[in-house]
Amino acid sequence: MIRLKHIFFQFVLTGILNFTLLAQSIPEKELRAVWITTAFNIDWPSSSNLSADEQKKEFINLLEAHQRNGINAIFVQVRPAAEVFYESKYEPWSHWLTGLQGKAPVPYYDPLRFMLDECHKRNIEFHAWINPFRAVSNIDRVKVVSDHITKQRPEWFITYGEEVRKLYFNPGIPEARAYIVSMIMDIAGRYNVDGIHFDDYFYPTKEGGIDFPDNSSFRQYNPNSLSKADWRRENLNDFIMTLHDSIDQLNPQIKFGVGPSGVWRNKSSDPEGSNTRGLSSYDEQYADVRKWLREGWIDYVAPQIYWTIGYKIADYKELVDWWSRNVYGKHLYIGHGTHRINTTNDWKNPSEIPDQIRLNRTFPEVKGSIFYSSSSLINNKNGISDSLRNNLFYANAEIPEMNWKKISQEDVSQNKPANNSTKYYKRLNRLPEPMAPVNFTATKVGKEILLKWEMDKSQQRFLTDTGSFYKVYRFKGTYTGYPAEENLFLSTKKPFIMISKKGIFKKKYSFIVAAVNSQNSEGWPSSPIIIKMKEK
Repeated sequence: MIRLKHIFFQFVLTGILNFTLLAQSIPEKELRAVWITTAFNIDWPSSSNLSADEQKKEFINLLEAHQRNGINAIFVQVRPAAEVFYESKYEPWSHWLTGLQGKAPVPYYDPLRFMLDECHKRNIEFHAWINPFRAVSNIDRVKVVSDHITKQRPEWFITYGEEVRKLYFNPGIPEARAYIVSMIMDIAGRYNVDGIHFDDYFYPTKEGGIDFPDNSSFRQYNPNSLSKADWRRENLNDFIMTLHDSIDQLNPQIKFGVGPSGVWRNKSSDPEGSNTRGLSSYDEQYADVRKWLREGWIDYVAPQIYWTIGYKIADYKELVDWWSRNVYGKHLYIGHGTHRINTTNDWKNPSEIPDQIRLNRTFPEVKGSIFYSSSSLINNKNGISDSLRNNLFYANAEIPEMNWKKISQEDVSQNKPANNSTKYYKRLNRLPEPMAPVNFTATKVGKEILLKWEMDKSQQRFLTDTGSFYKVYRFKGTYTGYPAEENLFLSTKKPFIMISKKGIFKKKYSFIVAAVNSQNSEGWPSSPIIIKMKEK
């Protein structure tokens, strides 16, 4: 009888909990994001053989589908290895973009700038997702360009992998870490991204019982005689701290965070760990994420809790509870494994992800969700997108503010130093980067040519900015790259110029125009116009 009463009591409590979850109101502020994977063409682009126009159309369709499902932020993998999805002086175009490393999109465009514009037009946050230490994903299949960083500085890299041989930056070499920081700061400085994001790719986990072979750098760069495990963690600590300080110095409003493995440490290894038996980011990837939160080096954490509620090895509820108690006042977003839907019996329950979201909302520390991957939502696995659109996310939500990034208007106007440092608040009062001019045309007027253009009506802040102007560039032949100052033809505050048909070059050359606001933030240029010029 006692046993029956106990079972009945548990049944009643479970029913109350389920009713509470179902009766929840929808938060007015909540991050609702998705990871968009570019590596191996998992999410976008769907093929490396698409034209630039096909890539753009596919991305817009993807973005609009996510927005219909209530998504308000995306995390796009713009640097899946040491090859990228944007114009860069550091690394070549990705082979996952055009089929051949180093080959630019045709017709030419900058995918990162395009994606930023499309997201911000829709009031969707854009986070640049970067894999910092993976250099070449498969050295037997990926043909790297002749001036690739792995060929310029081979001593920075380690070949590792049992089934697939990869090249990794060695995190133990200070110069290699500094290079990666510079590469990331190039993104932060040239693009109006809302955030910089890492996933769980730090030190690679052990393969085939063979450890990552970094003994040489361990001997050379270990002045404090740390154990190898502690030395590796210190390398990552230094990297994360340096990048945080660099971003904070450039623009403290850029968010910086990581999406590590779901388990920091298991309780069997550390009494402060979680009651789990999963892969430990601290012990196996040498990422002490809890320290990064405690020190304030990251603004949020998004642990990949890719397990179900009640899973014995790593219970979803146990891990949400653990991270909620160890976030140190920063934002906690939960990474959901929607890619696992229908892969095992545990993942065949259509209520699993909805129940996880409802459970998240019972923890005030949890500020939202990130779904992996985009394709699982686009394909509406087990009706997950229907559940988001029609139920869990049917009302729009704002992205929660990070109070430590808020700046008072009084401090902005008085140009006070921030956080006892040398940077100034006026740097935070940034105008949005202008979009590319549109309707760029060339018309013959007598012996001259009228070049004119317009700004989209959405660019009112630029149009009313009294210090804004335009830069007109010219290039011999066909324009195929990012404009440099040496190509500057002239600057003007008017949306047109007149030029003589008699130029200084034979044959033809291209013109483009870019908008620049009063804070000298230059937007992406217009489509080019090709004009055949006469010799003087």
